[in-house]
Parts: sequence; C-alpha cells; structure tokens
Amino acid sequence: MKGKVTCPRCSFVFIVEGEAGKDKNVKCPKCGHEFIVKIGKAKNKDVRWIEYGGARKAILPIPEDLSNHPLVAGVLLATASICGIVTAFIHYMYPNSKVVIPYDVLFGNELYTSLLILIFSVLSIAGAYSSIKKKSVPVALLGCIFGILSFGFLVIGPILSIISLILLIISKDDFDKSLHGKEF
Repeated sequence: MKGKVTCPRCSFVFIVEGEAGKDKNVKCPKCGHEFIVKIGKAKNKDVRWIEYGGARKAILPIPEDLSNHPLVAGVLLATASICGIVTAFIHYMYPNSKVVIPYDVLFGNELYTSLLILIFSVLSIAGAYSSIKKKSVPVALLGCIFGILSFGFLVIGPILSIISLILLIISKDDFDKSLHGKEF
C-alpha cells in the first residue's frame, strides 16, 4: 500500500510503501530526518499517512439529446471555405473576370488579394473542423469570422458564415456536453 508522507522537519512530501495497521520507520530523502509513520489511525502529534492516488474524477455520459447545430454550422462553414478558395483561384487565374472583391481597393494586385482570401478560407476550414468535431468553441467562432472575411463568391460565403456563426452561438453548450461526457 502506497501513501504520501510529509516530513515534520522540512515539510517535504514523498511517497512511502507500507502495510496497513503497522508503523514504519522512514528517512526523509531531502533532509535525512528519521521519523515513524503511523499507517492507519494516527493521533494529532503523529505523522499522518495519506493514501496515494486521491479521488478519481468520474466522467459520465450525458443522456440528453444534443442538437446537430454544430455539425450543420461546420458543413456551412466548410462550404463557405470552398467558395472562398474557388473565388481566390478564379480571381488570380482570370484577372479580367467580373469577380469583384472588396480587397481589390486595398491592394489592387490579384496575387495579394487572392492570397489573402486563400488564407482566410484555410483558417475558416480550421473552424469548420472544430465545429464538426465539437473541439473548441473559440476556434469555431474564429473560423466563422474568417469565413465572413473570405468573401467567397462575394455574397454566398459571408452569408453561409454568418448562418454558421448564429448556429454556433446558439449551440455552444453542445461542445461541453459532446460525446466525451461531462467531468464531475
């Protein structure tokens, strides 16, 4: 049987093995002080034996029905990401096309604008993954914001990202109660 013992001289805590109901002569590994540990019942002045390991956390499954809002939000966000990637590709490959992007005003160069949209789209894919797997609410919400900024097909991507943002805000409690259960 293992237990934690605190040295009465230096207050160093260490683990000792012993049998229940028997006293054990112990030497502190830090200061070298020798003392007797009372295993089992101890008086106030005796050195106490605390069983090693402590209480265990129970993880119990949640029986309540969970919504599928995070899954729908993740799929919508993934669709918005794909729209953003396609928009970046079209904007870079066909600069004379009629695809208008608000970032053209800031940069004017197709390469920089397409790269910015591509970065935002990839970041929104991370949010879609986090939403589908119910990993992290902040990552999923940031993915929605980057999805809005990716301007996939100008109107479609931001609308899908806004819908996913609303769904995630409504169902943020589902992330805590997902398949992993809840810790008590």
